[in-house]
Amino acid sequence: MIGEIALLIKGLDSAFSLVQRGIERKKDIQAMGGEISAFFASKEAIEEKIIEVKKHDKAAYLGSALQEAMDIQAQEDRIADMMKQIGKEYMRQGKTPQWQRIQRNAITIQKDRDFQLNRRKKKQKIAARKDDELMLAVKLLGGIVVLMAGLIGFILLLVRE
Repeated sequence: MIGEIALLIKGLDSAFSLVQRGIERKKDIQAMGGEISAFFASKEAIEEKIIEVKKHDKAAYLGSALQEAMDIQAQEDRIADMMKQIGKEYMRQGKTPQWQRIQRNAITIQKDRDFQLNRRKKKQKIAARKDDELMLAVKLLGGIVVLMAGLIGFILLLVRE
């Protein structure tokens, strides 16, 4: 897990450097599409891994909790700074409306993703509840069968005597 995080951070650093160099060279924002896409892919991978580490794998980080929090915050700050730089570059090149549309579309896409994720989770909960209810019904039916067999056996014993 630590190795994965290190590789993801290295990928983010590389993508960050490529975008920064393009901005420094005053390269057209459309021409930097590949570099920006690579940055966003690395950004997404890092954000997913941070969420995964925070939620599931508490033992993934071997340093202190404070160091882990500092590392996570540093990555989040770097991502936010790069997002600002990309936005400023769109503005510098007179493409502010495009950047605003991109941001609005990103919000819409994220809302759709969150909605679909919540929907899948609800479906999984319903399926799990149905499975639990089915198991309960099977257990109850089995218990009734055993109880009936016991009663019949008890009645047969009483009749023999």
